[in-house]
Amino acid sequence: MSARAAVDGVKLGPDGHPRRGAQMTRLETFTDAAFAFAAALLAISIDEIPGNYQELIEAMKGAPAFIASFAILFLFWRAHQVWSDKFGLEDLRSTLLTAALVVVIMIYVYPLKILFSAGLSTATGGWLPSEFQLDSLHHFRVMVSVYGIGFAAVAGIVAGLYLNAASFADDLAMSAKELYDTRSEALAWFIVGLFGVASFALAWLLDGPWVSVSAWMYNLLIVYGPLFTWLQKRTWQKRVQRGEV
Repeated sequence: MSARAAVDGVKLGPDGHPRRGAQMTRLETFTDAAFAFAAALLAISIDEIPGNYQELIEAMKGAPAFIASFAILFLFWRAHQVWSDKFGLEDLRSTLLTAALVVVIMIYVYPLKILFSAGLSTATGGWLPSEFQLDSLHHFRVMVSVYGIGFAAVAGIVAGLYLNAASFADDLAMSAKELYDTRSEALAWFIVGLFGVASFALAWLLDGPWVSVSAWMYNLLIVYGPLFTWLQKRTWQKRVQRGEV
């Protein structure tokens, strides 16, 4: 294991836990570059510079799909950045998991843009353009399935990174609270991955107009995040009250 770890003299984060990633590692630098390239692939969808006002307007209509896709990429990039900042690990498992994360992101980037483009185009009655045409319900189900598998895979990898960090609890001199939060973070990301699994299942179980639920169900993550954080804090408080820690 290589960890920029120390207990004494290491700055603390907002959660009161040490931030061991004081210096960027080659692993983190590589990951940042990969995510930046993936973001560029989202943007590079215009074959040529608009030549008139109407072409400019049509090009700008692609901005909402780009912003939504970029937000998802940013979510996962931020998850890895926070993990790296907390633990500063470069062991073999962390390296392999990060490599897997990059591979999935590079495969995932185009289905991400396609699904958001198609969804926003449908929601606006075609006013926002979609460069990819879904000609049948089967095609829609396949695209939702590809997106769900990619989403579940990336979230699962982030969960794996946190579980791996928890296995170094002694080496990193984690407190009981930090170990609890680390394992809770792994669980949180595992549940996030289940949204992708559920979306995949609903895409094939539902029929007719209801099949669109498989794509829109990700909006529930807006509620899930704060709810899980509240439950995490409440569970820890109960453990403290019972004298379990």
